[in-house]
Amino acid sequence: MEPKEMKTYQRHVLVCTGPRCAPGASETLYQTLKKRLDSLGLYDKVAKGPVKRSQCNCFGICEGGPILVVYPEGVWYGGVTPEILERIIEEHLIKGKPVEGGYFHKMS
Repeated sequence: MEPKEMKTYQRHVLVCTGPRCAPGASETLYQTLKKRLDSLGLYDKVAKGPVKRSQCNCFGICEGGPILVVYPEGVWYGGVTPEILERIIEEHLIKGKPVEGGYFHKMS
């Protein structure tokens, strides 16, 4: 089976959906992210938009969730609430600036 062709995207958002750190809340965050990105025209499941979204089973940090990571910057956000998610979308995904005070780790 040959893989599907993917279009270029600017950012990849990974959401830890458990099963241990924030069951329920992390899955809700994942679905809310999809709806918001769809409504803004930023997401498509084959990355036709500038943002790709994926869920992961475990990041190995089983506390402080829900946890969301934005690449290519490698910015790790913890304790993501709907309000923080909205700031991540507006400030980081759209404007390209990580949310100050919202993340706990940034690569490089």
